[in-house]
Amino acid sequence: QLPVLLHRQAATPLLRFAAKMDEGRKIWAPDGVHGFVLGTIADLGVDTITVQPLNGQEAIAAPYDSVFPAADDSLDDVDDNCKLMYLNEATLLENVRVRYSKDKIYTCTANILIAVNPYHDMGTLYSSAQVARYKGQSLGTLPPHVFAIADKAYRDVMSLNQSQSIVVSGESGAGKTESTKYIIRYLTEAWGTGAGAIEQRLNEANPVLEAFGNARTLRNHNSSRFGKFVEIHFNGEYKVVGGFVSHYLLEKSRVCTQLRGERNYHIFYQMLAGAPAEMRKKLGFDAVKDFRYVNKEGVIADPLMDDVKAFQIVQKAFEKMGVSESDKMKIYRVVAAVLHLGNIKFASDPNNAKGGSLVDPESRACLERVAELIGLEPSELELALTGRIMTPGKAGGKGTVYRIR
Repeated sequence: QLPVLLHRQAATPLLRFAAKMDEGRKIWAPDGVHGFVLGTIADLGVDTITVQPLNGQEAIAAPYDSVFPAADDSLDDVDDNCKLMYLNEATLLENVRVRYSKDKIYTCTANILIAVNPYHDMGTLYSSAQVARYKGQSLGTLPPHVFAIADKAYRDVMSLNQSQSIVVSGESGAGKTESTKYIIRYLTEAWGTGAGAIEQRLNEANPVLEAFGNARTLRNHNSSRFGKFVEIHFNGEYKVVGGFVSHYLLEKSRVCTQLRGERNYHIFYQMLAGAPAEMRKKLGFDAVKDFRYVNKEGVIADPLMDDVKAFQIVQKAFEKMGVSESDKMKIYRVVAAVLHLGNIKFASDPNNAKGGSLVDPESRACLERVAELIGLEPSELELALTGRIMTPGKAGGKGTVYRIR
């Protein structure tokens, strides 16, 4: 009886599949290039099914658990994947692809929104008229939109009297940063107090965060190199009254080096390109090529970025956020100090038998410039760069600190 049992187990997938599928019926088969291709069943084997793709390529033999049934008309699209006749990995991807080809970048799966980056301007899709259109509308009554998700979260805050979270996730270049900006804009414009100051500060924080935390990568010219958690605060009348942005996991190594074809953080290039003459003189700026941190393996000029205009936007954002001219200059001095630090070279200390180092005499001017920008004596800065501080353990004296070079 053992061979019979083995035969029945092997045939079970075939029998289960054959009950739904027969030769000539449309089916989705796995494909290494397109993910899945549409085809018809050519043969039903014991362990595999042979599919003849409709695009004319060679037949595909695949395991039963890697193929999926297809609807008769695969060119139709639905705004919610739950409405598909067959909901599986292949039909979901095909529905999103078909909608994307029709410039419909949003698709729902219940209360989950799938967004595909269009890589071009979407016209009036995010206009104030669209904000008014989605305000107070139940999810599903209008076409899928990031505004609909934001409105759903807001109405849940009111009805449940509990804080709500919107998770924006995706790979690099998927559009997380833009989606987050549209969510904040919708909440402040649709449900703000109308006073404008608080809403404006929340929205103007984005250009600053992007300047100091975003950079060009091989996949995305405006990639966020940090995690961000945004809180929108409401009062007892459920009007926007404030917000808080916390960040984490900043890619610090990018400051010192970047891959070929990438750039450092936007703010360095924006300041070097857009700072007025008086500020450039105070910060010791000349040209981008003079700074190693932005002129190594990476790209200096990005054709998709206008660094001069971007710096003007950052300047205005600081003003609208209430940052004073004095505080702005302090921030810029720190940024400039980082750039000058990258030009400091070190040499071995001939008087230190343990392998110590000192600032190369050719970099003395850079050292003095950095010290001036951050308000230190050059000797103090040199000691901090070439020495280290050690505190003894339990065996040592309490509170004793040693500086070693």
